Amino acid sequence: MKLVNQQLIKNNNLKTLYHYIHQDPGISRAQLAKISGLSKTTVSSLVDEMIERKFIQDTGTSEEFSAVGRKPNGLQLLHGQHYIVVIAWTKKEIHAKLVDICGMIVRDAGCAVKEPDTYVELSQKLFQELLSSDFPETKILGICVVVPAMIDATRQEIFATTLYLSPDKQQPFLENLKIAFSDYPLAILNDTACAAYAEKVYTKIPYPDFAYINFQHGIGAALFIQDRLLGQATASYTQFGHYSIDPEGKQCSCGNKGCLELMIGENAIRERLLAAGCCSPILQNEKITYGDLSSCALYGDPAAQKVLKEMAKDFSLALSNLVCIVHPKLIILGGKGKELGPLFLDTVTEVLKHTGFRQMLDSLQIRYSFLDSTAYFIGAMKYFFDIHYDFTQETNHFFIG
Repeated sequence: MKLVNQQLIKNNNLKTLYHYIHQDPGISRAQLAKISGLSKTTVSSLVDEMIERKFIQDTGTSEEFSAVGRKPNGLQLLHGQHYIVVIAWTKKEIHAKLVDICGMIVRDAGCAVKEPDTYVELSQKLFQELLSSDFPETKILGICVVVPAMIDATRQEIFATTLYLSPDKQQPFLENLKIAFSDYPLAILNDTACAAYAEKVYTKIPYPDFAYINFQHGIGAALFIQDRLLGQATASYTQFGHYSIDPEGKQCSCGNKGCLELMIGENAIRERLLAAGCCSPILQNEKITYGDLSSCALYGDPAAQKVLKEMAKDFSLALSNLVCIVHPKLIILGGKGKELGPLFLDTVTEVLKHTGFRQMLDSLQIRYSFLDSTAYFIGAMKYFFDIHYDFTQETNHFFIG
């Protein structure tokens, strides 16, 4: 027990120092000791270990250090030494990327899913494609499989998913996944949670409480409460897309009526345009996207403007209730939601001024995501490294969320 406790403390200390170096490249050993509360001897020993294991590097004396006396050596992350493989599943495609733990995607591969229940086999194929003969497998710290689904950690099964899976095969499917990648630490994570984690780390969100709303296959949400991801990366603590905004509305596949993603998802745009009573030019499109609607609204199409504002009002109703439950200081709209453009965001912000509990809503900020479409790959890597990777053990574990 004593050895386990010592390993736990050491792992936590190594992660703490690595985090500070990641946040402040060029930081010195003395500065690390000051902000971490660890002794200079402990910091020096742990830093030397991370240098030896090629996680960080000593960059020499810092020319920017202005204090009198000997200039301290700076520390920064070392690129190109350790990687995490991130495999993302969608209904029709699988994408695999080799991600440096410093946040760079260095290799990628992809394929189509043509038959149900073939995700595991295709993932193995892409994994081998990424790790060609010239790449040492010892550089792989772990594997993340990212899914558009809620994940039940207790039952070890996924549900509420758009994946092309047979419902009766979901539990053995996770067992097959563990067997397929038994040589590596493996985590199965929710896509919205990974995108939210990337936003938190790489845009340096200053608030401990914020929400990330993902417009993608449906409408998902990830909530950070006191700097912790609610439910970890399983998405099993909230199903924001199935919040009802119209109890008399259309029947949703979940059994509820008037669900948010049914009412303001991309598939609802055509019907809403027709109901608006105006002839919009984008009705000629085979598929109408958020980007199409926003563009048409921006250039003056009255039907597009009307529908976009109505969708924003519906979305605001759901947000006002979310805010009253968890009181985030910031709400970020990501995924395809960014394509809804300024009119949608302005309308949401304006409507919220007149909706719900005033004191909570007055302190709320809303913005679009600053990151691109690869963010959830980087977020998955960073989440795995921060939460599941262990500097002191090399055992292969299976992690859910």
